[in-house]
Amino acid sequence: MINSIFEAILQILSSPLSRREHGYDAVVLLALLVNYRKYESVNPYIVKLSIVDDEATLNVIPFLTLKLHPYSFLFRQYKDKEEEHQSGFFSAITNMVGSMFIADADEKISVQTNEAILLALYEAVHLNRNFITVLAQSHPEMGLMTTPTSPIPTTPVTPLGTTPPSSDDLMVEFIVTHMMKEFPMDLYVRCIQIVHKLLCYQKKCRVRLHYTWRELWSALINLLKFLMSNETVLLAKHNIFTLALMVVNLFNMFITYGDTFLPTPSSYDELYYEIIRMHQNFDNLYSMVLRLSTNAGQWKEPASKVTHALVNIRAIINHFNPKIESYAAVNHISQLSEDQVLEVVRSNYDTLTLKLQDGLDQYERYSEQHKEAAFFKELVRSISINVRKNLAFNTLSQELLLKEFSTIS
Repeated sequence: MINSIFEAILQILSSPLSRREHGYDAVVLLALLVNYRKYESVNPYIVKLSIVDDEATLNVIPFLTLKLHPYSFLFRQYKDKEEEHQSGFFSAITNMVGSMFIADADEKISVQTNEAILLALYEAVHLNRNFITVLAQSHPEMGLMTTPTSPIPTTPVTPLGTTPPSSDDLMVEFIVTHMMKEFPMDLYVRCIQIVHKLLCYQKKCRVRLHYTWRELWSALINLLKFLMSNETVLLAKHNIFTLALMVVNLFNMFITYGDTFLPTPSSYDELYYEIIRMHQNFDNLYSMVLRLSTNAGQWKEPASKVTHALVNIRAIINHFNPKIESYAAVNHISQLSEDQVLEVVRSNYDTLTLKLQDGLDQYERYSEQHKEAAFFKELVRSISINVRKNLAFNTLSQELLLKEFSTIS
């Protein structure tokens, strides 16, 4: 660490020729150097990576993630599949990450080597604010994204136009594709936390995204349904009420503050429609948590929190369902259309009483040190072992390398 090679690594990454030959290894090396004893002493690589502002260099990490990685064929498989659904970079990345958890044993071994690039991607996002801008903009080399034809409005109060696949898309995709017996509880908690933080930001800055929120609501309700359907199996391993509470509070966030960030008043109506349409799932959840909160077992307290959190959702269901049934009876309609239900909803807002819930727009800021230190130490150890195991020394010529890098200043 005394003699920094950070500038030499950047020079490798900034040159198309050297990047093509050594880019992947350079990024892996950089990721390992950034993580070298970073919790025990001052790491100069962290500081230097945080202030890099050269766009061409910052472009390299996502480029390598998809193009130069030895197992990029996995991405290409997912990319071809995703293109059928008009998705792109972020969807492909989440599929690659997801495959680490749902692949067969043989596939896991090969996919695990993605950890090094994913760690580099994380460090770039976490440390360098310039990288976020680069990641969100076009990457002509990659052929995955295009620059918007019209500028994005700079005033946050103005509704934003149609955006590229967003973090919300990525979270929804993760939610609906990882409901399985080996339930990745920690990842689901992180996923819901991300959605919550995004909503908090939108509420604070009055940002109104033209996003198909129904996809998120549907995914969240299906997640609750999965937790209930697998109650016995999941409770043997996880406190599912922590996750259920987070999901319910996301709906409470929409109910309480939706008027500040949903794109149109009709979006707010659609939220109520979705809650009413899927009311059986919320009723079943209430029955489950009420049953466990009235027993003197280990789940009494966490189940009770979910019971209290459901108060406004149940108020909406209990308020509108009788009115919908009455409307159907008066008009002799056996099954109401969505427009008819929405008409009932709009006509009965003024008689709905909800309770004010505090702290819905508050969240704990992400902190890597202490909370995540053990995870990253284990990850770096795993990457180091894989790098040593897969390093082919017989392909390295010291004379050739010295000649090739003699021009690096």
